Amino acid sequence: LMSIPYALSSEHIYKARIERIDGEKVTPTVRYTLAPGEHTVTVSPLLDVEWSPDLVENPQNRMRTRNLKLNMESGKTYQLAVKVDVEASVESQLDQSYWSPFVYIVLED
Repeated sequence: LMSIPYALSSEHIYKARIERIDGEKVTPTVRYTLAPGEHTVTVSPLLDVEWSPDLVENPQNRMRTRNLKLNMESGKTYQLAVKVDVEASVESQLDQSYWSPFVYIVLED
């Protein structure tokens, strides 16, 4: 399990910060090895001001997270990403509805 390695700014797809796996806080790393089966992954958006200056991380909202339930298979790497509405209204930014996490790609190991 890992975030995508870099943002795809033209598609408004950004890296995901993996905060928790199965409810347990994790130490930041590039890749997490998990057993096959169902896992709940808690993520937050990792935005980059260079690509979207109007949507910046607000330290007060940093811990706004969303959960993804994944049924992981052995021998595969799941890359997570965050889709962002870069033209989101202030209301959407405040209630955090401007972003949603998803599995960007599943790679064979």
